[in-house]
Amino acid sequence: MAQEKILIVDDEVVVAEDIRRQLRSLGYVVVGVVASGSEAVQLAAQHRPDLILMDIKLKGQIDGIDAARTIQSQYGIPVIYLTAFSDEETLERARHTLPLAYLIKPFVSSDLRAALELALFRHRVARIAEQRGRWLDTVVQSMGDAVVTVDPQGKVTLLNPAAEGLTGWSQPDALGRSIQEVMVLVDAERRTPLLNPALVVLQKRNETVQRTRPFLLISRQGAERVISDSVALIQDEQGESSGAVVVFRPATF
Repeated sequence: MAQEKILIVDDEVVVAEDIRRQLRSLGYVVVGVVASGSEAVQLAAQHRPDLILMDIKLKGQIDGIDAARTIQSQYGIPVIYLTAFSDEETLERARHTLPLAYLIKPFVSSDLRAALELALFRHRVARIAEQRGRWLDTVVQSMGDAVVTVDPQGKVTLLNPAAEGLTGWSQPDALGRSIQEVMVLVDAERRTPLLNPALVVLQKRNETVQRTRPFLLISRQGAERVISDSVALIQDEQGESSGAVVVFRPATF
């Protein structure tokens, strides 16, 4: 049985009470029923519900869209909008708040249940992805190996601290620049310029590339260091290339 907490925001008393009854029958915990946007913000801060059912049209100084925007920015609580007929300008405002769903009045219990289950599932998935992203970022930033990522055009999208130390570039200065400019590589024996391995995998669509011998990295300040590296293609859910990652370190002999 579901135990998620829901806040109902609707200034039609009969409609709000009917929604409350339906939610309770579905096993949800209703933390409150309010009729204004300002009250919605207050109860959201007090109860931190898992989801808010928000009527777009509310009386008072702030409507449902303004209330949703404030709640999302301060507490990150997702919203399902309740609406009858709204003009295109209002709906466009609503879209910018990224609601998880819309429920068109009048709706039946099965519609409400489906919208809630889908919205809560999407929110859980998004939170897991966000947490994994923060975890991965922490790992990358704390790695002893240098890490550089690029987009499909070979433009730098990330440098971890180790990469900043070896290349002499800070991440803010490097972002958006060609990796050829940030990682200047030359053959250690011939002193000839080398194509960055990230560009090699992007051009050839190879999944991984690893050089057979070390080479020189010339930092932004002109310092030279022999390094070894490996590089891998980054692919999205459809298997399309979304960039590449280079991991490198000072070579040991």
